Amino acid sequence: MSLVSRLSRGWVLAGACALLAGCSKDDILHPDTPDVIPPDALDNPQGAPAIYAGAVSDLVASTTGSSSGVVIYAALFTDEFMHASTPPAVREWDLRNVLSTNSVAVGGPIPATGFPGGPFIALHRARVSLEAGARRLAAVLPAGDKRIGELKALEGMTYILFGEHFCAGTPFSERDPSVELGTPLATNEMFNRAIDRLNTATGQASADPAVLNLIAVLKGRALLNLGQFSAAATAVTAVPTGFVYNFVHASPPARANNNIFLQNANDIYSVPNREGINGLDFASAADPRVPVVPRGGTGLSRNDGATPMVYFTKYTGLADPVAMVTGIEARLIEAEAALQAADVSGWLDKLNAARATVAGLGPLTDPGDAVARVDQMFRERAFWLFITGHRLGDLRRLVRQYGRDRESVYPTGAYHKQGLTRGTQATLRVPQPEENNSNYKPTDCTQNTP
Repeated sequence: MSLVSRLSRGWVLAGACALLAGCSKDDILHPDTPDVIPPDALDNPQGAPAIYAGAVSDLVASTTGSSSGVVIYAALFTDEFMHASTPPAVREWDLRNVLSTNSVAVGGPIPATGFPGGPFIALHRARVSLEAGARRLAAVLPAGDKRIGELKALEGMTYILFGEHFCAGTPFSERDPSVELGTPLATNEMFNRAIDRLNTATGQASADPAVLNLIAVLKGRALLNLGQFSAAATAVTAVPTGFVYNFVHASPPARANNNIFLQNANDIYSVPNREGINGLDFASAADPRVPVVPRGGTGLSRNDGATPMVYFTKYTGLADPVAMVTGIEARLIEAEAALQAADVSGWLDKLNAARATVAGLGPLTDPGDAVARVDQMFRERAFWLFITGHRLGDLRRLVRQYGRDRESVYPTGAYHKQGLTRGTQATLRVPQPEENNSNYKPTDCTQNTP
């Protein structure tokens, strides 16, 4: 029934009701809102699906579901996307030279649209939402309900994303049940917090295979970031290669759109080719894991008329899901652990087992020396995990764990337009509003240190 019809019906009923003793016109004139759940109706088993869906959607919105999701801006910061439009505030991320007052970084949530805010703010909101959601579900659902374990696992994932993308010295405050200003955490502390949450999730997963696989891959990822390679491989051993955990998208609403597709399709970001000297050949490799097609006509972006425009064709619509945690990643973790253990044969076996799942990917051979093997390992990770929030963490690990020089890893040197030169930042920026936190100082954020 339309709003006009409903209001007309209300006035008719109001006239009739006025003739009856004890009938309240106020009740009749208030339209129903069947799609809105009052807060006091949530904390019971019937409200559990809404709590669960809201917490998960906050994480999706903070990563792949908004134009400023951390996955998208990390892709821009590294060699996965390059800026094909005009706003200077967005260009700063592509230049590795983001100001603390950058308008994207400091952008807050917009309730009317569901826009979650800049990457740092949105990811913190998701973390708090997942933590509160798991606690509320635990209060109203039977112990071991898989949704409780899943939310705790995804809370652990937020700590991994913070540890991979933001500086050592990133602060963590709380706002539920009350505001508590947090202190800065070192990079390893973020990954250890992730493991703590994942261990808790294991006890709440009710032996559900999908949730246990999610936990296992995330734990392996956290351990890999800590340099605990053998333990990381052990964590993922039981995960089947075909396992996939998707971030689900939809259209509408705009908050749920697949923004990897949207921003690329609208010539905002382009898939680059050897960006900044050190970047990989994503646009020219003809690799089925990163399917691309160049723009016809001039071949340049419709927005700036200067950037070579290459479309990532894996996604074809706003509702396409993004595979964020997979069994392929488990095999990559095992492969890297084998390489660390000097088991070259085992390393190749794991890489080739993954490649065998995709038509057109032949088996790899040993390139013959330690440096080339590491290059090949991280190239495989880059193509398998393209624009899923892994690349910046991998570039940082190449410096931190493998001793590479920072400017031999990140896109560097001359920019592709406007005569600009790239900066030297190694991590994403903690925005200026966080300086209102008395426990945090900008000097805590070592953003030039991987």
